Amino acid sequence: MSEFRIGLDVGTTAIKAAVYQPDGTCVARAERGNKVLRTGPGRAEQDMEQVWQNAVSCLAEVAKDCEGATIGSVGVCGQGDGLWAIDADGYPVGNAMLWNDTRAAADLETLVDAGRTDAIGKGSGTSLWPGTSAMLWRWLQAQDGHAASRVATVFTCADWIGYRLTGTVATDMSNGSIPFIDLDARRYSDAQFASVDCEGLKPRLASPRCASDRLGGLTAEAARATGLPEGLPVSVGTLDLAAMIVGMGLDQPGQTMLIMGTTAVVNILTDVADRVSVPVGASALHATSDAIIRILAPATGAAAFDWFAQLHPQSLGGDTPAAVAEKLNALVLSVPVGANGVTFLPYLNGERAPFVAADITAGFHGMRSDTTKADLGRAVMEGTAMSLRHCFESHSGLPTRPVQLTGGGSRNAVWCQIIADIIGQDVVVSPQSDQGLWGAACLGAAAAGAGDAMTLVQRDEDTTTYAADPEKHAAYSSVYRRYEMISSAMRRLQKDLNLIKDPMP
Repeated sequence: MSEFRIGLDVGTTAIKAAVYQPDGTCVARAERGNKVLRTGPGRAEQDMEQVWQNAVSCLAEVAKDCEGATIGSVGVCGQGDGLWAIDADGYPVGNAMLWNDTRAAADLETLVDAGRTDAIGKGSGTSLWPGTSAMLWRWLQAQDGHAASRVATVFTCADWIGYRLTGTVATDMSNGSIPFIDLDARRYSDAQFASVDCEGLKPRLASPRCASDRLGGLTAEAARATGLPEGLPVSVGTLDLAAMIVGMGLDQPGQTMLIMGTTAVVNILTDVADRVSVPVGASALHATSDAIIRILAPATGAAAFDWFAQLHPQSLGGDTPAAVAEKLNALVLSVPVGANGVTFLPYLNGERAPFVAADITAGFHGMRSDTTKADLGRAVMEGTAMSLRHCFESHSGLPTRPVQLTGGGSRNAVWCQIIADIIGQDVVVSPQSDQGLWGAACLGAAAAGAGDAMTLVQRDEDTTTYAADPEKHAAYSSVYRRYEMISSAMRRLQKDLNLIKDPMP
């Protein structure tokens, strides 16, 4: 009997483990919540030991479900960036500071205004944000020098879990990319560390490795905790997004993948590094190939859909997401392209791509006395799709070949068609929603010697293709110009609005 393979995905809000047969059939799955601690203004943290215990719980559950089966490997992926620090004895130095932590926002603004982040933009193809290791390390040094002095190793969430499983410190190319990698040299750049006074961070980082490399074998302690065999091969941990791209079988320049989850992400595979001071979004090296992943992540995706539906609990409420979507879709289908002149800017959580503006707000434009709830609903679905097009247009233009779409929004057929028509390209959707877990599992199997990861991920999937309608795409071109014009104006207006202080309650 072929050996089963385990994938472990340690996300920001949930931790998942799954056991797969080599053909991609999932035979066991477990999930645990992952609590984010909001300990103060701008802070987003997690208890590193609790994250480990939750991961152990997931692995123990699937191991028990597959008792008697032969497990051949474990592959790990997880949330990226942030600052996960341990001391010389391997113990956490406080809570992990997460990728969405904003306590260093003011410091970052000062650095950007002084041009001190330009070297990082040109070298790593990434626009710094507060939740990168660079900014959080600067904050820790300035605010808690004693804690900073105790830090021996800084890595990411997946690296922390890999370390606890094997006792080995490592990071992969994707997790190691942001923000100090030189994309051409594929190694850390001294100039980039120096530009933001982070020279002391460099010796605390592991040199990036391939995600399909073997990290090590399961320690005796980890084996007892999980019920898995001691010495079980574990791969070098990778970025969850990179694992998802592997799981979808993408590794060549020109391929594109979209995520319409709570937030949205445009992922463009390329072989060209953006050599500009302020790149659009971020860049990460592919987990296994030479491709560069351009990551453009608008701050709001399907969350806008949920927000709008919750405003109308009587007419758009439902016991399941599918029931809610069915009601809103029925309204939306009665409205033509362009939502009868209504434009929705989906900046409910500020914006981070294709531009960074934490303070910008969402809004409807073009409402009249005859505007209906259906118009507004369609505008919400179009607005979130427009933000994806905005990312493409700001980067390298609209895609020239079909794109793959995943995330909760991919289960809404009406939304998928709107996205296809707006970007003018066919959208391919798989009923599978476990690409990250599957990609991690195959990377683990590759590390155990089962073969090439990109070959191992191939599995039969009954995909659905939403073909772009040329006439609707042409109509959406003028709608997009309206969207982009209003967005640009709102960015300028927001700066003036920020000067006005609301009265205290």
